[in-house]
Amino acid sequence: MAPEMGWMQWLIWGTGTLVFGAIIVGVFIAAWRAGRRAPEQLSAARHVAREQALPEAVQAELAALNQAKDNGRISETDYEQQRAQVLARPRGPSTAA
Repeated sequence: MAPEMGWMQWLIWGTGTLVFGAIIVGVFIAAWRAGRRAPEQLSAARHVAREQALPEAVQAELAALNQAKDNGRISETDYEQQRAQVLARPRGPSTAA
């Protein structure tokens, strides 16, 4: 007959189980947050956006348009028109001196 587990073994087992569960939950939360994040822009698009000092909201909208074009949801022509509309919108006061 096998000996029963003592309180120290139960403590170690419980702690290990909780840590393992926390890691699993953390991975799921990280995956969920990554899915909600705006698509990453290519380095050239990011460079142009930095040069133009576009606000984060405009950059995110341009990235979403680019993703839609890449996924085939909009055509190249529609992409160019919508991109021009986004870039033509008036922005807040300029911070350039």
